[in-house]
Amino acid sequence: MIKKSSAFNKHLLEFLKYFCFFLCFFILSNAGIYEMFYPFAVGFLFALIWCNQKLQYLAPLYILACFINNFTVFNIVSVIFTVTLILIICLTHTKLKKQIKLILFCVYFIFSQSAYIFIQIYFYSSVLVPILTIFLGVLFMLSCIQIFQVVLVRGLVYRLNALEIISALVVLCSISCGLYTFNIYGFEVVKLFAVLAILLSSYIFNITGCLLVGSVIGLSGLISSGSSELIAPLVIWALVISIFKTNNRLLPVITLLSTEIVLGYFVNIYYSYNYLSFLSVTLGCLIFLCVNSSYLNKVADFFNVNQGNMAMRNVVNRSRENLCKRLYDLSEVFGEMDYVFRSMIKGGMSKEQVKNLLITDVRDKVCIDCSEKNMCHRMCSSETSGVFESLIASALERGKTTLLDIPPYLTTRCSRVNNLVGVINQLCSQYRQYAGVMNNMDASRVLIAEQLFGVSQIMKNLAGEVRRNVSLDYNRENAIINELSYNNIICSDAVLYEQNVDVVSASLVVRKEDSTKLKIPFVVSKICKNKMIVTSQEPSIKAGWNVLSLQTAPKYDVIFGTASCPKDGSKISGDCYSVIRIDNDKYLLALCDGMGSGEKAEKASSLAIGLVENFYKAGFDNDIILSSINKLLSLNKEDVFSALDVCVVNIRQGTSDFIKMGAPNSYIKHLNTTDVVMGGALPLGIVQDMQPIIIKQVLSAGDLLFLFTDGISESFAKEEDLCDYINNLTGLNPQILAEQFINKAIELNNGARDDMTVIVAKIFDI
Repeated sequence: MIKKSSAFNKHLLEFLKYFCFFLCFFILSNAGIYEMFYPFAVGFLFALIWCNQKLQYLAPLYILACFINNFTVFNIVSVIFTVTLILIICLTHTKLKKQIKLILFCVYFIFSQSAYIFIQIYFYSSVLVPILTIFLGVLFMLSCIQIFQVVLVRGLVYRLNALEIISALVVLCSISCGLYTFNIYGFEVVKLFAVLAILLSSYIFNITGCLLVGSVIGLSGLISSGSSELIAPLVIWALVISIFKTNNRLLPVITLLSTEIVLGYFVNIYYSYNYLSFLSVTLGCLIFLCVNSSYLNKVADFFNVNQGNMAMRNVVNRSRENLCKRLYDLSEVFGEMDYVFRSMIKGGMSKEQVKNLLITDVRDKVCIDCSEKNMCHRMCSSETSGVFESLIASALERGKTTLLDIPPYLTTRCSRVNNLVGVINQLCSQYRQYAGVMNNMDASRVLIAEQLFGVSQIMKNLAGEVRRNVSLDYNRENAIINELSYNNIICSDAVLYEQNVDVVSASLVVRKEDSTKLKIPFVVSKICKNKMIVTSQEPSIKAGWNVLSLQTAPKYDVIFGTASCPKDGSKISGDCYSVIRIDNDKYLLALCDGMGSGEKAEKASSLAIGLVENFYKAGFDNDIILSSINKLLSLNKEDVFSALDVCVVNIRQGTSDFIKMGAPNSYIKHLNTTDVVMGGALPLGIVQDMQPIIIKQVLSAGDLLFLFTDGISESFAKEEDLCDYINNLTGLNPQILAEQFINKAIELNNGARDDMTVIVAKIFDI
């Protein structure tokens, strides 16, 4: 069934193609130059034959078209002789399997006109007319061959060169000459054709192409009969349509009809004008409006008017592919380095191994030359080993052992008890120093390995983003330029591409004085059918122009308010906070409470918050960020403990990640309810291995986020009181709410008994 449908469509297309050839034969057989020379129909026939179209179909169609147009004996003889001769020539070359060269084909063309030459000379005593007709026919045939090789043989997949453009204009002019002869009581077919051609060219080409098409069609009257009345109106049409060209096809049509009324009824630019002449223009406009936009876009793509952009897209995508490959290679390098550093981690010995090692060392140093050695280590070996193990365990746990830890039976028997205690304490102290160094080295290796793994993951993510090809949308780019121009905003270039399924990006080059106009995002949003916002504005390399970057607007946006108060008697608060945008779709809210208060606490919290900011800006994952920061702080010689509260808000997805490390609860206030985000985990810097609490929450427009330090949370007697206070807040300004929180906490405590900081964020629709 599918094969039958495919075969039917193929036959239908074949039929339509040859029907169009028949119409062209009929039109071109009427096309003449000064009503004397008629070279176009036969030139069209020979060009089609040269381009391997089926002669068995072309011959009868050509004969039929010529007979309908001029059914006279002379014309019948001339046409039949031409067709018969070319059939014989083609069959002969096919039999001999000899390819016809173009020069020889031109000779065959001239020879095929022998009957026409004889009739003109013998019956009409005209020599110049047949010679010029044949010469012009050869030129027209060569022009048709140029354009037919592009359309029928090669396909319109490359930009037309200058010769091909000229050939296309020659063919357009010849068809217009033929249509010019069809005037039915004032209904001018050529004007209907001109309307369609000019409107279509304005949609596909720039103003130069539109003017060129209008001028060439206007010349048809001058070439056909010496009348120049069409040139000026058609050029004026092209100018007016180009000026009022917009994404809306109705405006150019209305403008063209208005211009035609003015030219025909008020200016009297035509020799004669009536309602049928205006009807031909109106009918052409209606046909243009009835054509589906998708078909017009396909025609625009068919003519390859955006070859430069295609080349640019290929260059960009090739560069992105190379960059993607480099990023993946670098990611593998950092992944291998991560493996190497992790393989260098030694790890500590077990307690039993440490005790056995130290027992051996103690025996060698204390008992090596003792006269009672055999008695202690052979006859009473289990008792002696038990005592040594107990003393070593005591020294490792408490830092040292004493004579009081030695059992009485060993004191009465051993004369080196004092030496034994000293050696055990010395060896245990040396081991603790060694173990500390090894642990720090292992911790450093783990930290470096985690950073290398994080860099590897970042590069993989970047490679994934870069790997997606830039898909340019030429039609919408042109629509943006035209629509902005209609709104008196000059845009010299526009690039529109999809980053992913949800995000469309646009870059516009506009005049500097236009770059701040609010109409720009409105126009781009209208054409992209997505709300677009300006994300950046930069000066162009061309003086007087700016480059605007626009992107699909996220679902939400965020506004913030912060307030802070140091502890009474302290000039510096030990709390630090940060509210930054870490990329186009994410905001970071971070709050750090250093241990204690004053300058030392402020230094600790500032160090932690700075690390948090830089890690998130670099694009590391939550787990790697917090683990790395914790290890860095735990390696510090001083005790640097900090409670960390982080919230990452994704404004495109409408979600938030709360990361808690020793921080109090956070709260999300909805319209009528308040959700508690539970705190937990140890603060930063206490132990090297920790697991932060990460809680994901879904947000909606109007939600308020509250993050604060324990100086505020502990001001309320119970958590229920704090939750009720938040739930009953009625203000909408985050800054006012933050200040109210601080004032309420001070009021409840009769002062600031600890450092206090609060961050309030409000989610709202864009």
